[in-house]
Amino acid sequence: MSKKKIPFDRRTMRAFAVDCVFAYDFVLREQRAAESETPKKPEKTKRATDTITISKPVGKGIRRRTTMTRFEYEEKYKDVLEMLREEEQTQEEKESAEKEFDVEEFIQDVLGAKFEEEGREEIIFADVPDYAEYLYPVVKGVTENIEEIDAAITRNLKNWSFDRVNRTEIAVLRVAVFEMLKFSDVVPVSIAINEAVELAKAGDVKSGAFVNGVLSGVAKELPQAGQ
Repeated sequence: MSKKKIPFDRRTMRAFAVDCVFAYDFVLREQRAAESETPKKPEKTKRATDTITISKPVGKGIRRRTTMTRFEYEEKYKDVLEMLREEEQTQEEKESAEKEFDVEEFIQDVLGAKFEEEGREEIIFADVPDYAEYLYPVVKGVTENIEEIDAAITRNLKNWSFDRVNRTEIAVLRVAVFEMLKFSDVVPVSIAINEAVELAKAGDVKSGAFVNGVLSGVAKELPQAGQ
């Protein structure tokens, strides 16, 4: 039995974008949980007059202890301390770079897992039509503008809080709002709204009406709406 082929059109890419943004929601939640952890107790303030005891081996198992103030210690060993600080800073920058969010890898992981669950053959999504022109910039754009996007959604929720909205609806809204705010030269506002409503309707007719209401509100806030 042959495997079903995927029609890689713009509508399919939009559904893939929603899948990725839905998964990104879990990344956001992990980040926010980590940021809300109780901060560590601050270290005791170090003063120049604090004393430091240095122990050095002098041979035959004997060690010589020298006591000096922190000021004297930092003056005597300033070159070594500066080198250690530079090494520590370099290591922190390296670790930060390693933790940087890789959008392309994320898309491949999310969609690759989705296809594996559905029993489909492996696909390199960076090679499919509309990836570079649509899927990648939309997912990247949502992750980079998430606060602005969520604020626009929140302003247009009527008698409803952001955290209570179904996470699939949030993913659909985030993709559409990004298209409306930052990507309208590629996806016209009317198309962004219509496609989002159709995606939402695929799950629930009432969901389609909800998404349409929120996006219509966002559309009225756009600069061109007042012209």
